[in-house]
Amino acid sequence: MSSSKLFLNRLLKGWRYQYSLIKTIADWTVMLYIVLPAITIFLFIYRSWWTDIPSWIENVPFFLLFFLLYLLSWNGNIRTYLEAADKVFLIKKFNLFWGMKKWGYGYTLVYQAVITIGAIVVLLPFLLNHYHFEWKQIGILMFYFISLKTVLMLVKYHLVKIETRFKKIACSVIAFILASWLSQLIYYLWEIGIWLPIYIGGSLIMLIAIYLSLRTIIKLSSIDHEVDMEQTNKTRNIQLIFTMAPEIEKPVVTKRTKPLFFRNSKRIFKERSQSNGFIELFIKVFLRNYSYVSGYLVMINVTTFAIVLLPPIWIKVTIFLGYLFMMYFWISLIWDKIMGTNPIMKKYLEHPSYFTAKRKVILVLFIIAILLLLLYFLVAVTVTSKLGLMSEFAVLSSISK
Repeated sequence: MSSSKLFLNRLLKGWRYQYSLIKTIADWTVMLYIVLPAITIFLFIYRSWWTDIPSWIENVPFFLLFFLLYLLSWNGNIRTYLEAADKVFLIKKFNLFWGMKKWGYGYTLVYQAVITIGAIVVLLPFLLNHYHFEWKQIGILMFYFISLKTVLMLVKYHLVKIETRFKKIACSVIAFILASWLSQLIYYLWEIGIWLPIYIGGSLIMLIAIYLSLRTIIKLSSIDHEVDMEQTNKTRNIQLIFTMAPEIEKPVVTKRTKPLFFRNSKRIFKERSQSNGFIELFIKVFLRNYSYVSGYLVMINVTTFAIVLLPPIWIKVTIFLGYLFMMYFWISLIWDKIMGTNPIMKKYLEHPSYFTAKRKVILVLFIIAILLLLLYFLVAVTVTSKLGLMSEFAVLSSISK
């Protein structure tokens, strides 16, 4: 088998796996009542952008869309399509091994370029009809962000290797700031019409990034890292499901040697009691586990978006009441998961102080969830009203009717 056929076989295998995963979530009822209507509504709205520019875009400076494209450039990783068994078999056939990795990296470049082009195509009605850009200006933007993405994929490849959490966060922030400074310089040159440095700079950073990426993935010492990255990419959708559905949630495995919060495990409450001991244990486990905190915030954010997006007041009230029930149930479930699965804690499950601590924790987290929802809602309403987005939501409501 040639390296191209091996790569194609693994690519199709990955597609089939993701398709089977989607089928387990989106059955025909979900496709019929949620996915297809959502696609249809988006196409109607996108078509309306070409015929009648929405009013909210008038208050949006182009730099904001430029920054949005910059954020999108951070999406994507280098793919080599390695599997764990390759360390035993393919590594002995270096030409086949190296050829498959080159095909995988080339496919990654093309795929990410298509993602960037697709994002700009979505913004085309605004770029042409509102900002009145020429095709040359749009082409230069597209070229720069494609070249920037090749660099950022290489940067993220090395950032993932960092095991220390604090060091990884610090390096990520520095890389984000430096890349944003470069993008601001490119934006300034593009705005004043000096395009030759953008062509030259974009070509250089793309060629250098591709050369360094190939030099990096050819190393046999990086095979374990690439296998882990492939496994992460393969199970990315599964992890999203785990985050959204706590009943099948899987704890996130971290490589740090010390927890980010309460690393010295000091006491939270000065008053020592059995109830405070249960509460302290729950708080430390809850805050140290990213999946618990992210699930808590995701439920708040998704509910806020739904309440703001759907205009009828009775739907807003229904969603809010459903949110109250689901959030209370979710917090109770997380408490039972953290405290009930600990073998040491099982003998305290019938203790009165255990139930006292449970009521306090659920009540506090429940009140915080309500306050955060109200805060997010006020911020979202303020932003959408200032940008004029409410008129766009009215169009969506009329289409749905």
